[in-house]
Amino acid sequence: MSAVVLGVCRESLPGERRVALVPRSVPAVRQLGVRVLVETGAGAAAGFPDAAYTAAGAEIVPAGELPARADVLAAVRRPPAETVDRLRWGQLLLCLLRAGQVPHLVRRWADAGLTLIGTDPPPLPGMPGVPAGRFDAGCGQAALAGYKAVLLAADRLGRELAGGVAEPALVLVLGAGPAGLRAIDTARRLGATVHAYAAGRAAQAAIAAQGGFVLPLGSWDVRRRGAVLSRFDVVVSSSESVPMPIDTAAVRSLRPGSVVVDLACDADGRTVEPAVPATERTVGGVLVIGAGDLAAAVPATASTAYARVVADLLAALVPDGLLAVDPADPELAGLLIAHGGTVVDDAVARRLREATAAAGLP
Repeated sequence: MSAVVLGVCRESLPGERRVALVPRSVPAVRQLGVRVLVETGAGAAAGFPDAAYTAAGAEIVPAGELPARADVLAAVRRPPAETVDRLRWGQLLLCLLRAGQVPHLVRRWADAGLTLIGTDPPPLPGMPGVPAGRFDAGCGQAALAGYKAVLLAADRLGRELAGGVAEPALVLVLGAGPAGLRAIDTARRLGATVHAYAAGRAAQAAIAAQGGFVLPLGSWDVRRRGAVLSRFDVVVSSSESVPMPIDTAAVRSLRPGSVVVDLACDADGRTVEPAVPATERTVGGVLVIGAGDLAAAVPATASTAYARVVADLLAALVPDGLLAVDPADPELAGLLIAHGGTVVDDAVARRLREATAAAGLP
């Protein structure tokens, strides 16, 4: 019986500095009987050199070899399609998949027989900011991004959020998931006056619990957004944001010198219309920051947190030295997206059916 082989990818997206497994997690994975292959340079941007992985018992392999050699491919962000397309039937990919945003890609990979596990399951109903189980890596990564977003905004604003001799800065946070709640808490701790917007009683209760003032639901009407935004010095829009995005006209309603941080701005979309991924640009005197992967700005901390989830997940998937994926395992609910040639996640399957019906296909 050959050992299960884990392949740790070197991230390919520009600006992504995290890695799916850190050296300190390698021994725990090897104790499962899993052989660990790390793509050369995978941890360098996070401060983990190849030598540290070798010392921990991993093997360093050249770029491009993992698809042919690994049973399980671990990444932080979704690898390029050309990499995943080289995987074979039965291989497993685990990453922050964002499956709901790429349903057709998921179906293509499911048709190829890949097992897909998204380490970013949907939040538990009525429990914003709470991890959806012990294998939820997305929640921790989002919370780090929310924390970093406020620090970035405070730096770019050019004055203390507490105000100093002036009034405290007014901060608006859109969304009450892990990113939004951490942003609220961080801004409040820095002395700002924080308001937040999110739909649902549970979300509004969570905002209040973090010390934020709840923005009335009707205030985000398209006719009122400009007036609402004009009061604030900093706006943080999270991926758990309101369904109506902030358009360019609304951004221009802020005072010159204000800062807007879009935590959902990346290749998959945005919540602030003029935001550009990994870019800071000025729109009508307002600084707009596209920061869809802000957790990558604290790569060592973020990678260590992510690696703990990967190690725990592998312990569940390789209980006796053999890779075993049980679609009925309740701990995999919301994580297992495709298995055995089928899209098994209900939400993704529903999106595919809706897209097929809209296109008039059988």
